[in-house]
Amino acid sequence: MDRNSRIHRWFGTSTRSDPAEGEGTHEVASTPPADLEAIRQAMLAAVAPCSEAHRLRTADLVGHAHTVVELWLIRADIFQYLAQDIGQMRAAQQVSTLLPLFTGMPGVAAVQKNPDNRGHDPRLH
Repeated sequence: MDRNSRIHRWFGTSTRSDPAEGEGTHEVASTPPADLEAIRQAMLAAVAPCSEAHRLRTADLVGHAHTVVELWLIRADIFQYLAQDIGQMRAAQQVSTLLPLFTGMPGVAAVQKNPDNRGHDPRLH
């Protein structure tokens, strides 16, 4: 398997050749179709409280994304814009509302909660 095939397979955009139909014939890999439009709309709604410049940048990024993985990666940009405009706490809350849209999607990391470390005594001894 050449490097490009491995990269495309990792991103979930691979194509595969069907030997029965001859060399060079490709079909899109069978992956469950994601509701990309619903994810796009949710992402655009998430940046509603942002400045017009940030909303336009997000619309451009989201509009050019062709896969769920690309949309997954755009969450970082959305968080950055929200944090600049409304603060980190509210930005984290806003971006966390997007996580259920990506649950079970191929090529997207599993959504996990990190353990809460606040139970430890923060004082130095």
